[in-house]
Amino acid sequence: LDVSTGEFMTAEGDEAYIEKLVESFSPAEVVFNKKEKKKFLTLFPELYHHTLGDWVFHDTYAYERLNQHFGTKNLKGFGIEELRDGITAAGAILCYLEETQHEEVAHISHIARLEEGQYMWMDKFTIRNLELVQAQQEGGMPLIDVLDHTVTPMGARLLRKWLLLPLTNVTMIEQRLQRVCLLVEGSTLRKELETHLGELGDLERLIAKVAAKRINPREMVMLKKALQHIAPIQEILRQSKAPALKTLADQMNACVPLLNRIETTLQPYPPVQTNQGNLIEPGVDAKLDDLRKVAFESQRYLDDLLVKARKQTGITSLKIGENRVFGYYLEVRHKYKDLVPADWIPKQTLANAERYINQELKTYEEKIVYARERIITLEQHLFQTLVEACGAFILPIQQNAKLLAELDCYHAFAYLATEYHYTAPTLSDDHVIDLRQARHPVIEQRLSLNAHYVPNDVYLDTDTQQIMLITGPNMGGKSALLRQVQLIVIMAQIGCFVPATSAVIGIIDKLFSRVGASDNLAQGESTFMVEMNETANIVNNLSERSLVALDELGRGTGTADGLSIAQATIEFLHNHPRYRAKTLFATHYHELNVLQEKLSRVKNFHLIVKEVNDDIVFLHKLKTGSTPNSFGIQVAKMAGIPRSVTTRAHTILSHLQGSEEEDKLTNKLKNIPEATYQLTLLEPTPRYKELLQKLKKIEIDSLSPVEALMKLNELKMIIQE
Repeated sequence: LDVSTGEFMTAEGDEAYIEKLVESFSPAEVVFNKKEKKKFLTLFPELYHHTLGDWVFHDTYAYERLNQHFGTKNLKGFGIEELRDGITAAGAILCYLEETQHEEVAHISHIARLEEGQYMWMDKFTIRNLELVQAQQEGGMPLIDVLDHTVTPMGARLLRKWLLLPLTNVTMIEQRLQRVCLLVEGSTLRKELETHLGELGDLERLIAKVAAKRINPREMVMLKKALQHIAPIQEILRQSKAPALKTLADQMNACVPLLNRIETTLQPYPPVQTNQGNLIEPGVDAKLDDLRKVAFESQRYLDDLLVKARKQTGITSLKIGENRVFGYYLEVRHKYKDLVPADWIPKQTLANAERYINQELKTYEEKIVYARERIITLEQHLFQTLVEACGAFILPIQQNAKLLAELDCYHAFAYLATEYHYTAPTLSDDHVIDLRQARHPVIEQRLSLNAHYVPNDVYLDTDTQQIMLITGPNMGGKSALLRQVQLIVIMAQIGCFVPATSAVIGIIDKLFSRVGASDNLAQGESTFMVEMNETANIVNNLSERSLVALDELGRGTGTADGLSIAQATIEFLHNHPRYRAKTLFATHYHELNVLQEKLSRVKNFHLIVKEVNDDIVFLHKLKTGSTPNSFGIQVAKMAGIPRSVTTRAHTILSHLQGSEEEDKLTNKLKNIPEATYQLTLLEPTPRYKELLQKLKKIEIDSLSPVEALMKLNELKMIIQE
């Protein structure tokens, strides 16, 4: 639940799914059953949380609570009727709102279902490794910084949500792409929309403040200005004559009655606080207009009173003034003090003058003060009436905000496509990824003005080229290539054009990225342990439509161990009995190139470099085939490692390269027996069959305790043998 906007969603699933949702939404606070505190803190030790009693977490109570809130008899209309855990969680949130005295919740008008299969699966490791919303290194740029050209706060929020929850439904993705395409083709249309979108402000949160009765006069004017731009946006969309855009216009509501009421009721430039006056337009309330005449058109009366007092006293320098502390007064210089009438009451003494008040001025002052107090009270009442009138328009304005946020995202995607020459991807249910001249969306924008990103072609399928085994030099661009492919897939499945000349993408339902190195010392996990955790998560959660990126797997341990883990993982992905996950595998273990000969769907690729006088130039170009060189010493030299160290490293390398041991290792890899990946915990040996037979023959109900112990001992002896 986002209390500030009224967005309310529910879901249910296993721990991994909930962990993924928590990672995606980054909640400010999590509410849970206090009985589960130990388990919660194990899973999410860093999250701010609040516990509620066990009685809150019962589905019957939650079901009734939700129906009561929404005014419904059941929850079928929201599509969550069968989500018992999801309903329980949603009911607990409403209980928490009551406990924390959130009484005005009319803007929480519906609840949506977050269905697991509707969105691409990305675990927390993948979201972090791909730097979707947050850079891992200081000065880095996450993908959202490249994509976010929205001009409204609600558009920016929606874009973040889309980025963390890419779609898996081809029809829904194509609908987004179609709208982006229309805005790309219509540059005039896009510019006209941008003019109006930029004036909307945060319509979503403004209407939430109306529902909570916490909106101030200045914000009400902002709401009015936002509503003024809805009708022009509708007209622009309808003039396009494109059904995909006209549908958006037809779903919007310009709320003309409310707009007119705000315009006629509220001053154009009201104060922030309702007790500061000058809030309501003239002509709205006759009583208010009369009070204003008394309070603000009094100068003529005071001028007449001053003339009268001067004539009565003969003091020509007499003045009438007012301040906030002493109110109205008659000011007399000390040299005319003897001329002051006896019935004037002293009010304040100054260095050169004395201030008085007489009965007539006092009576008028009381009248003005009363009028001003009544004006404040009456204006506050009229403003509150206006706020209540806005309450009838909460649902249509929420719908407007949702549609305008979508339109803002489409506009941002269209800007990207035009500015950076992105291409519309083709989405399908096939098992193919075919990218031509693909570029990394983030790195491309970080290049210097005269530099150009080197594009590459990437092809993956489940029949001929399931696994791309990529070797090449350090700094050659292997990690960038892996991330680039996955970022393009994510961009395509959120409905964005992509940096490539063409892109055919079979829908990906699970995306895994094991790229980069990090540790978790607070939990006692080394870099290698973190790497193994992430890899375990991948191999245990594969699907037929998974896209896997593994970078330098096994480099955190000894050569033999690391190489063994890397090869075993590739074999596992290739020989998996159920799924053929499309895989990008970057490695410095050149010995693994022999796998192309053994595994039919593994293909070798490398990133080429050019050697010039013992120096190297990175060409960042992907080619078929393998390479035996990593050029690590040259990269060390570029980093500033002392020449004495790099020279010695060259000497050592010349003794190691082409050695008999290296040749032996390569030959050993070629001759390793093929993997079977069958469970061998209990082989069907004769004694095992005997054990099964004895177990089947035991009649448990007829055994005495002593006989049971004897049988148990007999079975134990068979197992020990």
